[in-house]
Amino acid sequence: MLLHLFKRPLLLFLLAHCLSVARWCHFGNFVADASVVLVATNATYQDRIAAFGPRLTDEGLFGYLVSIETIEDDNQKGCNKLKKKFANDSCIALVERGQCSFIDKVRNMQASGAIAVVVGDNEHNGLITMYATGESIRIWDTSDVKIPSVFVAQTEYRDLKSLLVVAKEPVEIQLLKDDLLQWPLLDVIIVVILSPTVMMIFIYVLWRIRQRQRRKQDIAPQQVVGNLPTKIFYRSKRQENDPQECVICLEDYVDEDELRIMPCKHEYHVKCIDSWLTTRQRFCPICKRDVCLPTEETPLLSVP
Repeated sequence: MLLHLFKRPLLLFLLAHCLSVARWCHFGNFVADASVVLVATNATYQDRIAAFGPRLTDEGLFGYLVSIETIEDDNQKGCNKLKKKFANDSCIALVERGQCSFIDKVRNMQASGAIAVVVGDNEHNGLITMYATGESIRIWDTSDVKIPSVFVAQTEYRDLKSLLVVAKEPVEIQLLKDDLLQWPLLDVIIVVILSPTVMMIFIYVLWRIRQRQRRKQDIAPQQVVGNLPTKIFYRSKRQENDPQECVICLEDYVDEDELRIMPCKHEYHVKCIDSWLTTRQRFCPICKRDVCLPTEETPLLSVP
């Protein structure tokens, strides 16, 4: 019964949860941040690993960063293979974003002899995940990509280019993946672990809201209760069959007690029956008659 009541909200919650997990995952590829570390100064630049190609190992990858703009000034975006392969077999190509897809850049640099690729953004300052997109059918099969690639934001890209201009030669760097504690994978694990708790809290809150709404329907409005007639009790005026005690508090009536008369003619202490009708149930405690239903004797008791 409880599952039936919350089936729709529960499905919406599960859908939102799946979408949040999918935000970190892309068909099995986790979005992972990493770092470009300058070996000489230990300066660190944040980057993001591409969704295709091999992962970085725990030891990272050492190599010499080379801006292909210094080799072929008309090919700074890496959309074509180099006319001559890199002379050094440990070169990491620095290319600029744009004109062609990320996967094409990496394939071109791989064919030119690079051991890794750093793609820099020269328009926007923010990290993105590089996916294998494009019109070619080859985007569906990236098994030919054997080198890792990372993406750096605009600020880091310009700093690296300036560093190469000042150095006037390739600079030794290390592509290093971040510790597990900094990986979004850990966020996914935390979400998965906390999901049952969050779901139970969500269901409990909905249950409390439903209970409050149902309780509001079960009690009598204060205006209706206030319109019920009252009388002052005197033992000397008591009839033979009149009750002697309030069945709610189980105390005997005493002179000058104010009693509330229900539509069914049952009588109670005003304080007792008013609390009963406005906080518990709108029915007579004895005969279970609904005080909100109109009668010929009490036509004004109907709920507006």
